Amino acid sequence: MYPKYLSKDYPLEKHLFFVTRYSFGLLGLHFERLPSIWSTCWLIFNFVNLLHCCQAEFSFGWSYIHTSPLDAMDAFCPLACSLTTLYKMACMWASRVEVASLIQRIRQLTEQQTEGKRTDLKSEYYRLATLLCMLIFTLGSINTAAFVLRSFWEMWMHRHLPFKYDMPFRMIFPAIFHRMPLYPLAYLYSTWSGQVTVYAFIATDGFFFSFTLYMTFLLKALRMDLQRILQAVKKPTPLECEICCEQLRIIIDRHNDIVGIVQRFSVIMAAPTFAQFLSASLVIATSVIDILLFSGLNIIRYVVYASTVSACLLLYCYGGTEMSLASMDLGEAAYNSHWYMWNREVRQRIFLLIMRAQRPITVRVPFFVPSLPVFTSVIKFTGSIVALAKTIL
Repeated sequence: MYPKYLSKDYPLEKHLFFVTRYSFGLLGLHFERLPSIWSTCWLIFNFVNLLHCCQAEFSFGWSYIHTSPLDAMDAFCPLACSLTTLYKMACMWASRVEVASLIQRIRQLTEQQTEGKRTDLKSEYYRLATLLCMLIFTLGSINTAAFVLRSFWEMWMHRHLPFKYDMPFRMIFPAIFHRMPLYPLAYLYSTWSGQVTVYAFIATDGFFFSFTLYMTFLLKALRMDLQRILQAVKKPTPLECEICCEQLRIIIDRHNDIVGIVQRFSVIMAAPTFAQFLSASLVIATSVIDILLFSGLNIIRYVVYASTVSACLLLYCYGGTEMSLASMDLGEAAYNSHWYMWNREVRQRIFLLIMRAQRPITVRVPFFVPSLPVFTSVIKFTGSIVALAKTIL
């Protein structure tokens, strides 16, 4: 048995932002339908749960920072990820109306592309977005399970000593929650905060990655139409030139529409993406430091943690690179066409399209643009942090 979304018979339209809608739906945040009282209450509970557990992790790290820096780092590492996720949840909730509008607009544009090779290309990008996002979703859930298993292992190893009521993550709750009979409930409450982090974290990252792949598909479909329109025609008639001008006008309007959609998307995702890159570099560095300092099974936990955060960062950069390359390919396709065979008015429209395509379409983030070279720079910066920490420790 395997998930339905992996099946070839799974409806293609259901793949559109599948992970974002599924993950945020688990938290009670829905974009394309009105929220119910129960979903709103569930969303508030999850937000408060994550906020409270962030405070508990900070309390643990702050109380141990002088006596046991190793335990303090063990708390601060998940805390950085949880705080970033909390900020992402707030941003996505505040922009829920605009997000729903974007999803609807992208659905309209992609449903229009159903001719020829477009269906296969659409299926490829839709399934790729779902598959990779669900892979990160699975890694995140495994990471939460690793923290839970770590706590069970520590309890088993210290079973002959006086029992210590620890949480799966390094957290300090009021003393009553570290004793029976409330301890099991507090343990589940703490564990759920890890899953809230996974759901909101992957949902926001999946929204970014899926959006860039869908825009890549629309740009490639646009290039196919452009190549079809600008086929070699010897001595085109005035009627053929007029028809070509009208088709080019439609293509330019579609291109402008895509640019406008990306600009709207940038307004929503600029701040969360910047927070993601900033926190991810620190989380990866802290995880690597923990891997160097810890021993035994604890290493596996932070290897999975660092791999998950790195994979999320790679999705941002890969999606941004794919979209920008597809936008530049549009200009190259226009330049490599038989534009010189057409009349002056057609050539002017082609030149305009080439000039517009020289500036790649990207998601504007403060100080950088998500791309594979940026991912390399982040990894190098993380290595510098690790090297500095090794000299200090």
